[in-house]
Amino acid sequence: MLLLLLVGCQNSSGAGDPPARERSAAPSHPIEVHDLGGNISARVTPGHPCRAMVDGVEMMVGGEPLVAQHGEVRWSGDDRGNGITILRDAEIVARIVDDKPGELALIDAQGVPMIRVITEGDDVKVIDKQSAVVRHVTRSGKGLEVQPGPTVTGTQDRMLVAALTAAEAPPEVRALAACHRLFVASGALEKK
Repeated sequence: MLLLLLVGCQNSSGAGDPPARERSAAPSHPIEVHDLGGNISARVTPGHPCRAMVDGVEMMVGGEPLVAQHGEVRWSGDDRGNGITILRDAEIVARIVDDKPGELALIDAQGVPMIRVITEGDDVKVIDKQSAVVRHVTRSGKGLEVQPGPTVTGTQDRMLVAALTAAEAPPEVRALAACHRLFVASGALEKK
């Protein structure tokens, strides 16, 4: 498994620079989601591999674009030109669409958005599959806050926070989406 992760973390050659979007450089310290009781419900540690724990599910995620092993299940990501398709073994589970500044979507296998995230000025809205605004991501003295919901420390990337705290998506998809966002921010993944 370690060899798989190391091979998966290598960059492709001949590719251009990743787009400069509203992301800041990938942090070197953990990003933590603190629930209302102050307990840590998710933690992502940037690096290669990226280490993620979301709702008790722990994954080490490699890049190009994504590869991880959780128990006997192999998770991978495939850039098919319309976002990163997430596969559990060979079965499509979700897609990450993150190609417009200030927007992000986690889409299920049937093509229905689990969440869409849209930035309107200083307001970052998380929209569910019924097109209802269910959360906002705002800045606070503690870090970023998901209203209603947890506080997130260790990042200023509101799109990453929206994906990591998206209870509408499975923990593995949230972990892969967060690591993907960090890989692109650090320049570890290059557009083909």
